Amino acid sequence: MFYLRQTSQYAKYMKSIGWIVERIDNTNYFIKKIPILGSVIKVQRPGKIDLEQIDKLAKKYRAFQTILEPKDNKQEAITSKHGFKLSRSPSLPSKTIHIDLTKPEETLLSEMHYKTRYNTKKASQSPNFKVQISKSIEKFADFWQSCALKQRGMFLNQKKEIIEIYKAFENNADLLFALHSNELVAGILLLHIDKMSYYMFAASSNEGKKLFAPTMVTWEAIKISKKRGSKIFDFEGIFDERFPLKTWLGFTRFKKSFGGREVEYPGAFTKFRLPL
Repeated sequence: MFYLRQTSQYAKYMKSIGWIVERIDNTNYFIKKIPILGSVIKVQRPGKIDLEQIDKLAKKYRAFQTILEPKDNKQEAITSKHGFKLSRSPSLPSKTIHIDLTKPEETLLSEMHYKTRYNTKKASQSPNFKVQISKSIEKFADFWQSCALKQRGMFLNQKKEIIEIYKAFENNADLLFALHSNELVAGILLLHIDKMSYYMFAASSNEGKKLFAPTMVTWEAIKISKKRGSKIFDFEGIFDERFPLKTWLGFTRFKKSFGGREVEYPGAFTKFRLPL
């Protein structure tokens, strides 16, 4: 499996938001310069861990911190053996849900929670409700930010990140809008790579939630991913008891209601060094 953060498209995205990217032997090394202190290096679920290369880059960029996120227990053992310590807060979701898209649509529907299946059917029967593919990424970014502020009090602006990742993935991205009476009430930004589809950004207004718009647009996202030829639909993060974030509990219940299987990753491991 070729992980999302190791693609050339993701490297392009990281460059666009201010990171230095060293792509060596199909591995992305992300470097963020910190004034006076030096830099931080992130290596996220690489195909293989090259500790010699990490050390070279740490010296080259005067890194005071290296964050390594292994893809499996084998890589975790290598990481721990070389002085990296488990962090309390992974930068990537450490637990997610994968839906097997090789199954027929009827089977996927049957594996949903019965209420989710009912809500999907109910929303689809509304004459004023529709889901369509859009190219209006700026509109979605504004909508996502507005929903985040109203519903979660989130003041951190993510608009640039949303727009730039959409641009970086170009034809490997789909933007879905759920419209009620032609008003945007929910949306999802999907990314597709290496037979995997990722539920990258999603948002819904309060009105949209009352109309079950998030359920309907997610089901459409699953069907579009299946048509794209993807074999796995990755929900990109759910609540993990090992690294608990209570704010994740709500959307975790929503994601679990679509069925699928839970997948765990080891978490993030950190190593500090004197940059000089």
